[in-house]
Amino acid sequence: MLEKRNGESEIDSARPEAGARESDGRTDSERLQWLEMRPEDAAEVAELEKVCFHDPWSRASFEAELRAAPVSLCRVLRLGERLAGYMIAWFIEDETHLANIAVAPWARRRGYAQTMLDHLLRECYLRGSRTVVLEVRISNQGAIDFYERNGFVPGGVRKHYYNNPREDALVMVRSLRL
Repeated sequence: MLEKRNGESEIDSARPEAGARESDGRTDSERLQWLEMRPEDAAEVAELEKVCFHDPWSRASFEAELRAAPVSLCRVLRLGERLAGYMIAWFIEDETHLANIAVAPWARRRGYAQTMLDHLLRECYLRGSRTVVLEVRISNQGAIDFYERNGFVPGGVRKHYYNNPREDALVMVRSLRL
């Protein structure tokens, strides 16, 4: 459950994440928090990006995204002080483009990607988006399955979209019509 506090969202720690034990020993300082990305987060986010992707964005790319608000939505997910994940989305007219979403290897299989996507979808409705679009490596079946479970459908292929290694992207789309 997300609750708003001073413009930030905090995950209610009374509800365990998927795969977590009911009593996982977390203290109040280790609560899962959904926060606006700040300039001082850019270096840490860029380091996680290198761990998660073959063709990573640079620190300068994340810093540029921060300057592009309100078109660019930049968020981090923290468990206490640790970076558990991050997300970048763009709001253009009535379309949202999920540009980047990642979960730290130590934080995977806990429902954190779902938490971030759920937050994005709520923001889409608040901003009047009609569709969400994203690209995913054609070989990343785990991510494709995740997006399909969340109502995304294939919408085309972008040839040679990714580098290192060169690979096509599957374009996935979710309609947000009420």
